[in-house]
Amino acid sequence: MRVAGMEVPIIGSDSIKWIDLTVPSSLNHFENGGNNNAAATTFSPPTVDSASATYFDDGDTAFYLIWRIHKSQSNALEIFKLSQEFPHNTGLRLSFSHPLAFIAAFPTNSHYLLYTVTVSGIVYFIKLFKDLTSILSRDQIIELDVRAFSSSNEPITCIAANPGCVLLGRTDGSVTCFQLGSLHQTAPGFVYELRDDSGVSLGRLLGFMSRGRVVGAVQDLIIREVHGKKILFALHHDGILRAWDLLSHSRILSHAMAVPTSIEGATSTRLWFGQPNNDSNIVPLAILYKSTLEVGMEVVYVYSLSYCTGDKMILSVDSSVKSFPVNEGGCIDVKLTSDKIWILKVNGLAYYHLISGCTMNEARYYALQEEFIADQLFQSLEHTSDDLISTIYSIFSSEKDHIVPFVSSLYLHRLLHPGVYHNTVLRATFLDYSKHWTDNEFQLLTVDGLKKEILSLVETESMAESPISIFQGWKNFCCRYFEYWCKNNSPYALILRSSDVVGLIRKHSVSSFRSLENTELLIDGLSEDPGDLVGFGLDLFDDYSDREILFEVLRCVINISQQLGKTASVIFYESFVGRQIISSNDIIARLVKILETGYGSLTRIGHVSGLGADVAWEREQIDHKNLRKFSVDMLLSLHDLYKKAASWKKVLDVIEIYLQFLVPQKFTENSGAETLSCLNNSILVQASCQIGKVMFESALDILLLASYLMNMGGQINMTHDDISRIQVELVPMIEEIISEWLIVLFFSTTPSESPAIEDFSSQLSLLQIDSKINKRSWREKLGKCDFTLASLLLLNNQSSSGYERHLSFGCLPNPHNVISSVQKFTSWIAWGNTGEVSSSFMRRSTELAIVLLRHGQYDAVEYLLTTVEANARGERISRSIQDTSGDWCLLQHLLGCCLVAQTQHELHAILRGRKVCEAVSCFFRAASGEGASQALQSLSDEAGLPYLGFNGHVSAAWKLHYYQWAMQLFEQYNLSEGACQFALAALEQVDGLHLGGDGYERNPSDESTTTIKGRLWANIFKLTLDLNLLNDAYCAIISNPDEESKYICLRRFIIVLYESGAIKILCNGQLPFIGLADKIEQELAWKAARTDMSAMPNPYKLLYSFEMHRHNWRKAASCIYLYSTRLRTNSVLKDQQNMSITLQERLNSLSAAVNALHLVHPAYAWIDPLPEGNPFLIERYPRKRAKMTVKESGNEVQAQGLQFCIDIEKLECEFVLTSAEYLLSLASVNWTYSGNQKAPSDLVELLVQTNLYDMAFTILLKFWKDSELKRELEKIFCAISLKCCPSTISSSSNGVRNLLLTSSKDIVDVHGSPDMELTSQQTKADHHWETLEHYIEKYKYFHARLPLIVADTLLRTDPQIELPLWLVKMFKESPRERYWGMTCPEPSPASLFRLYVDYGRYTEATHLFLEFVEVFASTRPVDIINRKRPSAVWFPYNTLERLWCQLEGSINSGHMVEQCDKLKRLLHVALLNHLKQLKVDSDDAVSSAG
Repeated sequence: MRVAGMEVPIIGSDSIKWIDLTVPSSLNHFENGGNNNAAATTFSPPTVDSASATYFDDGDTAFYLIWRIHKSQSNALEIFKLSQEFPHNTGLRLSFSHPLAFIAAFPTNSHYLLYTVTVSGIVYFIKLFKDLTSILSRDQIIELDVRAFSSSNEPITCIAANPGCVLLGRTDGSVTCFQLGSLHQTAPGFVYELRDDSGVSLGRLLGFMSRGRVVGAVQDLIIREVHGKKILFALHHDGILRAWDLLSHSRILSHAMAVPTSIEGATSTRLWFGQPNNDSNIVPLAILYKSTLEVGMEVVYVYSLSYCTGDKMILSVDSSVKSFPVNEGGCIDVKLTSDKIWILKVNGLAYYHLISGCTMNEARYYALQEEFIADQLFQSLEHTSDDLISTIYSIFSSEKDHIVPFVSSLYLHRLLHPGVYHNTVLRATFLDYSKHWTDNEFQLLTVDGLKKEILSLVETESMAESPISIFQGWKNFCCRYFEYWCKNNSPYALILRSSDVVGLIRKHSVSSFRSLENTELLIDGLSEDPGDLVGFGLDLFDDYSDREILFEVLRCVINISQQLGKTASVIFYESFVGRQIISSNDIIARLVKILETGYGSLTRIGHVSGLGADVAWEREQIDHKNLRKFSVDMLLSLHDLYKKAASWKKVLDVIEIYLQFLVPQKFTENSGAETLSCLNNSILVQASCQIGKVMFESALDILLLASYLMNMGGQINMTHDDISRIQVELVPMIEEIISEWLIVLFFSTTPSESPAIEDFSSQLSLLQIDSKINKRSWREKLGKCDFTLASLLLLNNQSSSGYERHLSFGCLPNPHNVISSVQKFTSWIAWGNTGEVSSSFMRRSTELAIVLLRHGQYDAVEYLLTTVEANARGERISRSIQDTSGDWCLLQHLLGCCLVAQTQHELHAILRGRKVCEAVSCFFRAASGEGASQALQSLSDEAGLPYLGFNGHVSAAWKLHYYQWAMQLFEQYNLSEGACQFALAALEQVDGLHLGGDGYERNPSDESTTTIKGRLWANIFKLTLDLNLLNDAYCAIISNPDEESKYICLRRFIIVLYESGAIKILCNGQLPFIGLADKIEQELAWKAARTDMSAMPNPYKLLYSFEMHRHNWRKAASCIYLYSTRLRTNSVLKDQQNMSITLQERLNSLSAAVNALHLVHPAYAWIDPLPEGNPFLIERYPRKRAKMTVKESGNEVQAQGLQFCIDIEKLECEFVLTSAEYLLSLASVNWTYSGNQKAPSDLVELLVQTNLYDMAFTILLKFWKDSELKRELEKIFCAISLKCCPSTISSSSNGVRNLLLTSSKDIVDVHGSPDMELTSQQTKADHHWETLEHYIEKYKYFHARLPLIVADTLLRTDPQIELPLWLVKMFKESPRERYWGMTCPEPSPASLFRLYVDYGRYTEATHLFLEFVEVFASTRPVDIINRKRPSAVWFPYNTLERLWCQLEGSINSGHMVEQCDKLKRLLHVALLNHLKQLKVDSDDAVSSAG
């Protein structure tokens, strides 16, 4: 069976948007229990997968109204229109309460009539809106229960309908007619029966009933209009064909059809009629016979039904019969015309001519989409997938890391290929992987989203990341996908428009058919007769010998194609549209190597080892055998070819002529848009994809043959000149043809790209298609698998050209017209509408790129332009890539625009940087080409380059404007690195300008060179600042010749440095100031005065660092002191923690100011107090005068008006006071420094109360001198001593304790045990004693009476207190070498003795006196001489006398009598001895003097 064409699916027909409606029902279908229920389910034929189409043409539009029901969803009815806009219109899905058995639809001028019959016997008559959006109204629905009109309840076997009536065929051979829609159910004649009752009258006369000849059950019913009359044809089970006139209700035919003898047990099952031929009065009809004994045996018999149209319609069946066996696959549907019969089988569509003399050998076959899907997914041959992985391993043997992504990309492209991708199929496959989607979720997935989901599932299932496991995962996924595709796209019915125009309704899609292109016919129908080549369109050869040579060449091409299989073209195509790992030249070289040496043992065994060692070895042996056979056959064929041609030059001439047959045809008439508007875009795109694939593979096979010839040159007598010709002339020519078809194939198969939102809003702005073509915006279609780049180009062409789509071909095209439309479409892709001979493919590619750019298809633009550019660079016979027409410049410019736009996608940083670099190179190449100025200005605004308004005679002027445009483009896309390069390039062109000359047609702005350079340097500054190139940004500032622009940039520079935390580079000497130091200082001061004090980094500190680095010590001290002052006066302290931080900052600032002034010469070590907020008043240089003090001013009034300078001493004083405030804040004590240089006394007291003794003493030593200092010291030590007194500690603890209000049972828990409390008090007291001891030892040298003050305070506070030993020792440890008795400098023992007596400490006083008297008495002999000096010994006799008197008073009062008496006796004895000793010493002194 010869192939005549193939199926062309209408892309996207599986994505119809359905409007779901439920048909209400008022009838109770199941009554009287289960018996009626069971009967109801079998009353009508069961639901089967079925569909039908009705053609309608109202003059303006022509379409098919298609209905479809599925066995798996038997309650639902799908209705939609097949028109030029399909599948972009909506469909209606009606849901019934029970499964459907029959559907019929009829269009009228205002609406559609719909008849449906359920399996339970309920007939619905429904009127639908013509736009298929809803039912007219509830009143327009009529329900009829046919069981109510049947007394015998004979089951229904078949159903037919016509506007106004419904006919039901039954098992008893009768046909019941209900005039539903034309008569009311209660009207007479609403129901009648068509039955063969010829014997009724005779039976009545004889007294019995005779029913005539018993007929079989009705198998099929068809209503046809024959010569203006509605005729019902009924096919019965026994082979009887009857015909009834529906108007007169009379039978006009009853004929026993000839039963086939070739099928044993044949039974008639289906009936089909063709259209009546009023000229010959013949109607063709076909009957399908099936064998009841052998499954799968079917045959179609075609009869001729003649009719006469006199006073009475007479029908007769001719005796001539034609039979058409259904050899493979069951018969699904049959369509008849006057001269053809179309038979739809499971495995294909065949048609036969019905004219006389036609034999079975003249049958023609149309391949169904299943073959294409199997070929795409490597499901057609047993080892196709294994050959694929073997070839990939051989080609990428040195790039094995790239095999996995290459294989995944290859399978993804083929799964999403138009015609292969199917929504329902993919979702069913996802379910096998436990991946569930809702309808909305799945519809929102773009192409990229689908790729990610599929890849994730395959990688998850594969587990291992080895190429073999990934390949096996893809193999399993595609196998499941193919199974579901066949299941969900099973053929339902044919659509027949004419004898040549046919369509196919599938379960979830609709298709048309096309004839084969000449190249396909040539490859599929190559015979042994070279003369047949003329029939394939190869009329380029006048000589028979040339045809014979071409015949042999094509034989060699077919051998190579069969040896490599489908894998070579698959890999080559994927290397272009997918991830490019190696160049196309390398792929061809490695494919030729496979032809010469095979896959290699390791390659084949590596991936089939999982099948077992025996299988792997067997495969290897088969490969070697095939390779040997191929090598021998090719060698012999090439030698025979050489002998026939007599020279290889002749062979190469023939090949070169044949290549013209593969070049896309060029149509010179300007009818592209009009022609392309006549065909459904989906059909045109899919057909172009199929034909483009064949042409690409044919050209690739020729390239492989040419490469094979070069390698085999020495073995086939090929000279060096022949090899050079192949390499220099033929190979570039073939590569150009391949690239052209690759681009056509790429446009037809690649889904459109989802544009970015910002790109669409700025460039596309929701562009709408022509209202008569499609009302939806392109934005809804972009990014979907069923909307390819070719669809976008077609819609754009139809919209921009102004042509309206008309129906010259109808909604189903003629198969031959599809080929002509594809040829014109490919011509339009390659050469444009005009098809000028001088037009180059490079120029046309730029036109297509502009359209794609305008619609955000950046990846497609990159592929298109890089392919064309690579082909141009590879042309070895080309004069120059750059010509004066500027095509090369246009290509580079558009490629640069594309690469820039691609950077906005979510790319890896490395890939993004590479895109930017490539874009920069493209724009530079575009500007440097010949004719660049004129070519680029010819672009429209939509392409991205506005009209510049000058002729471009001056090269520098043209490049300046172009580089500035490129700079703005990169800046628009936030690509500062690229914009910076073009700004620098524009600067180079400025010097070449002659602004006063005639270079321009107009002077754009009368700008000077300084202004232009200033603007460009400002742009460079901004761009480098965006790139965080701070040094480069500063260099741009200092290079800017425009002063105003320079200072603006400087201010911006400082602001950015401050905000980015990089301001320190101004202070560390990295940048040369070159005359900008003062400006920088002013900007920093301005920033400091207007910035919040809590900002980081602190502007005052930065200014301080800046001045310090410049050795401006006084300025540094002034600014940091100003910062301290602002902190003191302006900061709002919300809590204690913030207060402490602020005070710490003040301390740091004051310390920094002091340090800075210490670096200044003492004569200038001072600063002026400046008004806050006016940092500009800071003097740039120190004034050459001495600082003024209060003492130097004699006039008091004048002195008060002066604003005194601040020197180091004042700063140190403020530092000390601020330190005190800081420490108090840490202790949560509020005290605020008022700015007064004198410290208040209450501050010292506050510090002592807070236990900040060091700070208190620091303030004393800083601010008080001499007697004032001693007085303040006494106050401090009095306060410290009071803290040591037990009574004070006890009272303070009790006071705290009394503030706590607790229950009795919680007292112990809250306050702790008494022992713990005493311990705590003791610890606290010990700490105070240690503090007192520490500080009195440290400061007693400032004031000698401090121990006396401490002891007096202690005893005054608590007369019974036990003075600490260290304190008593301070009184006793006097220089005894110089003083005798109790006399010595303070603190003296006499002072302590006096305190004891004053506070009633008689015992301590007595013992102290006795101690010193004893010491006096026990003097060493060496010191006796010193003791006997005059006035050498002194005791406090008055205090001693007072002690004696007080002891006597106590005795007399009876208080401590015994103790006082004892002390008195001790004193008496000691005094007597002491006085005696004094007497002796006196006598000795007198005698010595005498």
